[in-house]
Amino acid sequence: MGVVVFKMQPPLTASTDVSDKTPTVNILLYAGEISQDKYAFGTTRDSLSSPGPTLRFNTSDVVNITVVNVGKFPYAFAITTSPRTGAPVLFNATIGSADNPIQPGQSDQILFSPNEAGSTFFYTCPVPGCAEAGMYGSVVITVSGSGIMEM
Repeated sequence: MGVVVFKMQPPLTASTDVSDKTPTVNILLYAGEISQDKYAFGTTRDSLSSPGPTLRFNTSDVVNITVVNVGKFPYAFAITTSPRTGAPVLFNATIGSADNPIQPGQSDQILFSPNEAGSTFFYTCPVPGCAEAGMYGSVVITVSGSGIMEM
């Protein structure tokens, strides 16, 4: 006789402290302008796009994201529930803020663990007006080891 076991999605709780963990995923993003009124993210300074590249993680990942500001204006980074200024931040995944952004020519990083899968998430620049000017991208998070096991 076989038994079917479904791995359930983890509870929707805040990300645990991973400051002492080794990253399993390292991402380098660049932030800047692609025109006078269009802002963007990219994986190289020459590949800025709006929307930015899709970021993909598993719920077991420990993610290190570094953002380099190659633009003329201050920017920041946050994983959010929607691609708009003021959207709720997820997983404590923020780099800089509207009040304390990454200055031109500077970089900063965050270490976090995504613990929620199955929804549509985004990364944005939380500086007012940036997300609305195209500075966002999609985040896809899948459950680690999800599926059916037969015993």
